[in-house]
This record gives sequence, structure tokens and C-alpha cells, in this order.
Amino acid sequence: MIVVIDFITFLLSLVLMGSVFFKYKKVDTLFLLLLLSVVINCMGRYMISSAEQLETAVWANKFLYIGGSYAPILFVCLLFKLSNIKFPKVVATVLGIYSSVVLFFVMTAEKNKLYYKKMTLVITDEYSYLDKTYGPMHSLYTGMMIFYAAFIIVFIVSAIRTRHKLSYKSIIGLSCAGLAIMLIYVMEKLLDLKISVLSVGYIVGLLYLIRYFDRLNMYDMSANVINSVEQRGEYGYIVFDNNTRYVSSNGYIKEIFPEINSWKVDHVVLPSNSKLYTQVVDFFVSMEWKNGKNQVVEEGGKFFEVSIRPLMRGKKKIGFLIEIVDRTIERKYYNSIENYNVELENEVAKKTENILHIQDMMVLGMADMVESRDNSTGGHIKRTSAIVKVFSGRLMERSEEIGVTDKFLKQVVKAAPMHDLGKIAIDDSILRKPGKFTDEEYAEMKRHTTEGARIVSSILQSVEDEVFVEIAKNVALYHHEKYNGRGYPQGVSGENIPLEARIMALADVFDALVSVRCYKNAFTFDEAFEIIEKDLGEHFDPQLGRIFIECREELEEIMPTL
Repeated sequence: MIVVIDFITFLLSLVLMGSVFFKYKKVDTLFLLLLLSVVINCMGRYMISSAEQLETAVWANKFLYIGGSYAPILFVCLLFKLSNIKFPKVVATVLGIYSSVVLFFVMTAEKNKLYYKKMTLVITDEYSYLDKTYGPMHSLYTGMMIFYAAFIIVFIVSAIRTRHKLSYKSIIGLSCAGLAIMLIYVMEKLLDLKISVLSVGYIVGLLYLIRYFDRLNMYDMSANVINSVEQRGEYGYIVFDNNTRYVSSNGYIKEIFPEINSWKVDHVVLPSNSKLYTQVVDFFVSMEWKNGKNQVVEEGGKFFEVSIRPLMRGKKKIGFLIEIVDRTIERKYYNSIENYNVELENEVAKKTENILHIQDMMVLGMADMVESRDNSTGGHIKRTSAIVKVFSGRLMERSEEIGVTDKFLKQVVKAAPMHDLGKIAIDDSILRKPGKFTDEEYAEMKRHTTEGARIVSSILQSVEDEVFVEIAKNVALYHHEKYNGRGYPQGVSGENIPLEARIMALADVFDALVSVRCYKNAFTFDEAFEIIEKDLGEHFDPQLGRIFIECREELEEIMPTL
């Protein structure tokens, strides 16, 4: 029976690790190492219970300790990370060395007799186990487990005292699961049991941890929705889970309703007489919004429209998003309307604005998603957009010389975040590669320009402004073309390259030069502008390039803030 239990726990540990890879697109490194350590531990425990020779059991015991020595420190580090608390590197290093010392004595136990004085394989009718006579160094491991148990108890007390800062119920539950495993080990040693149920404890702990990560992913997804529209200052968001418990909100809504700062994560919002509760939260809790009605709230002389929509992961509903939009201008305008035709035109404009808002959110969301997959370009979209905005301001001062209009430049600024959308079609193994590309990989990466033009065309197919659609497509397709015709994907040259793409090329390369990438350090501003100046007429449009260099002072001011 013991052998069967150990085999099932080992099999379950493999299944759980596999399910994590299939379930999450990105797996936390600490979580992955913890899963691996549990798998190794469960494998060693099964090998011992089914061993028929002492040598096999001794090696299995070493596997057991490989997992058992590092699982506690990995669990504690993960606990700190999930609680948004920085774990001191010095402490982590000391604990890691301590675990390695314990593992060293286990690995050399046959030679030095310091960890085990004697090991004998006992084979019963149902299972096998190692009968061990412990040496003086065995107390290191027991002491380590007692230390971690005490440490987690202190952590639980601290979590209770600071519960308003994190999802403390989940953290405490996770802490208790880890504490239970360590206390089981200590009790087994005190009672000198020949069999262990630690493997079962590990599996239960992993199941709880995976459940926690499921909830954490909901938080992250909600944050992604909020972050993708954070720059639109008139939009506020509040997220609740399926049980109407508060999850998160963005800074804009907290400025309007400061009482949100006192709400506790993972708690149902307590009733109050405030306008936020009576007209927003109660509107949500009472489910009146399901009738298709939006709520209008007046606060501080402004009018806010409240709408609610489900948050979905695939076909599964995981929570609700309350969207609060400043409609003050529209409201005042509506109040002044006396003519039906004007009112009708306003309705059309409102619907168009909503469509554009959805499209903007889609584009920003896709751009964020692409950038989150690319290890080397963190913040690239935000920075290049800001650079294009500064550059366009300078170009507007020379509009007659360049032959541009204010409307054209504004459309280029709006199209800038779309320039790398095609990377969504590039395989992760290439997109996230830290080193230099092979010729085949580089050829695949260059596809992001044509794929980007195709994706932009698909996203904007319902936009009536054909000029803007063409600008956005050109930015995506041609931003890697060079003035001398040696770029890609089509190798066009000179003024055959659309003006908007020549503008984007300067911003794109400049950010790549002054930013840290996995394959290079950041260039100084002097070095970056020197490279651009040398490439005028080769890589870059010489006329545009000279104007771009004139933007140096403004770019030096904004780049450190992005």
C-alpha cells in the first residue's frame, strides 16, 4: 500500500508540473524550481519504498534530499515574492549555502559517517525503508526545518497585521500549507516513524499553490486591462471577483473616490452611505446593471457613467470590471441640445468614439502583449511613441519645408504604437532569444513587418479614415527600410519609402541605441546621435535626420522619465 501511495504521489507531482506548463504562458522561475524539487523528492521516496537493494535505496535517499533540501528555501522566497516583499539577498544566499552544506553531507554519507552512522535496507512484505542511525550532522536538516517552521509562523503573524496591503487570506493559507509540511517532518522525526506521508503533504501544498496562482493570474489579467488604458485619463476601473470581493482599481478612480484606499483586497466592500457605495457598488451588487442600464454618478461637479462587464478567461467567467468614464463634457453638451438633429449627430459621434475607444484598447492591449513576450524591448512601445511625438512637434515647425500637416503628424503619433504588432506572429523561441540570430532566425524575425501590416489592416478595417489606415500600415511595413535601399522587407529606397515610415525609423533606432538590450549595453546620447548622423543618407532620410538631431535637448529631458 505504501509503495502504491508513493508511486501515485510521484505520478501526481509530474502531472501537476506538466499542467502548469500547459496552463500558464509564463511560469514563475521560483514556482518552477519548487515544482521540480517536489518531483525529485517524490521520486526518491518512491524509489526507496520499492527498493530491493541497499545501493538503490541509498541513491534514492540522495534524490529525496536534493528536493527536500531546497524546497523550503524556494517556498519561502516564493512566499515573499507573492506578498510583494523583497527577500534580502544576503539571507537567501546564507540559507542556500546552508541547504547545500546539508546536501553535501548526505551525498558523502557513505564515506564520512557524519550524517548517517549506519544505513540498512529493511524489506517488508509491503514496502522497503532505510533504517538509519543518525550522525551528528543530521541535526542540521532537522534544525533547518524547525527554523523554517518558526519563520513561517512569524510571517503569518506579520501578514495578519498588514492584511490591508495584500491578499492576506490566500497568503496565510499558503503559509499554513508550507508550515504543515515542515511540522509533519518534525513530528515524524520526534516519533521515529519508519514511513513518511510527506509526499502527500507536498502534493496538497502544490495543489493549493496552483490554486493561488490561478487567482493571481486573474489579478494580473485585470491589471493588464487597466494598464492598457491607463494613459486615457478619463477612465477609471474597479475589479471584483465572482463573489463580489474587491480585487483592484486604478489610480484615476482612487483620486475621484479616495475611500477606495481603505478597501481590503479579497473582502466584500462594507456598506456605507457614500455616493461610491450607494450608486456604484450597490448598483453592481444588486445586479441592476444586468438590465442593460448604465448608471450616472455626479461627484465634484462632474458626471461619471458607470458600466459593468464580465471578465472572461476563455469561456470561464472569473470576475467583473466596473468602468467609470468621465462624461461631464458630453453631459453638459446634451443639456444644451434643443435641436433633434444636433442630438442625433451627437449620438453618432458617441458611438464612433466608443468604436475608436475599443480599437485603441485592442491595439494597446496587443502591443503590450507583444512586448511582454519580447525579453529585450521592455518599454519600447511607450518610449518610441514619446519620441515620435517630440519629433513630430519639431517637424510641424518646418511643415512647409517638409510638406506635412498637423493632422498627418497626429496620425503618425497615433500609429506609432502599432509598428511592432507583427511580432505577435513570431515564435517565442526567436522573439525571446537572448543572443544573436542565425540567418534562418533573422529571416523569420523580418516577417514581423509584413505580418504587422496585415494585422493592422485587419484591426482597422472598419475605420472610415482611409488615410490613417494607410499611415498605420506603412509604419508597420516599412519602418525597417533604409534610405539606401538595403533595408527590408521590400528594399525600397529614398523617398519611395513612405514619409511616416522614415519618421518611425529614426525613433525606433534611436530608442534601440540608448536602451539596454539583452545583447548590448545602452549607448550614450553622444554615441547615439553620432551614429545617426553618420548614417544620414544611408539608413536615414538626411533631411529628416538633421531635424531629428535638433530634438536632442528635448529627448534628453524625457528619456530618463520613460
